[in-house]
Amino acid sequence: MSILIDLLKQVKDFRRPQGTRHPLWFILLIIILGLMNGHRGYRALGDFAKFNRSSLTKYYSLAQKRVPSYSTIRRVMEGINTACLIAIFNQ
Repeated sequence: MSILIDLLKQVKDFRRPQGTRHPLWFILLIIILGLMNGHRGYRALGDFAKFNRSSLTKYYSLAQKRVPSYSTIRRVMEGINTACLIAIFNQ
């Protein structure tokens, strides 16, 4: 899992630093884990993050004990550079 996280950290964050609450790699990881567990759609992924909040923040040693909302997940999915993400998955 640490290799995947290291690769996800290479994705350029398109968001402005002001107001950014969650690292991009963490949001991408939640999306991947949620999709692997059969959660389709923004709200389902947001519910997956909310339901697994304590496990996710504890396992990945995040100081902030919050997870991204479904609208944050939606913005990331709409704004991410898919070519960069595909290149990482191809590694």
